[in-house]
Amino acid sequence: MRDRFGVQCCLEFYKPEELQLLLRVQRNPECKIDKEGALEIARRSRGTPRIANRLLKRVRDFAQVLGVEVIDRQLADEALAKLEVDCYGFDRNDRKILTTIVNLRRRSCRH
Repeated sequence: MRDRFGVQCCLEFYKPEELQLLLRVQRNPECKIDKEGALEIARRSRGTPRIANRLLKRVRDFAQVLGVEVIDRQLADEALAKLEVDCYGFDRNDRKILTTIVNLRRRSCRH
């Protein structure tokens, strides 16, 4: 299928440092984010700005409930842990899907 098109492109994921900048430039007067907090969220965003923005919104929710004005690394880590987002950026649903794929693969290899 790929040979039918004249151009073959490979998309690259963003690096955490690039996503960190994206997160830090977003202005929110009620809740700011420091460099390390932004980097923690960026690391768990799987190189995708859409995921980074979604996680930032959820971490801001935690900060607002706690009355915290600046999101640092510790708060980002705690909020993401409560959201069950692991160090690879996978949440509970992602892990379920991956486990299902692995189990299906194991079953197919036995036959």
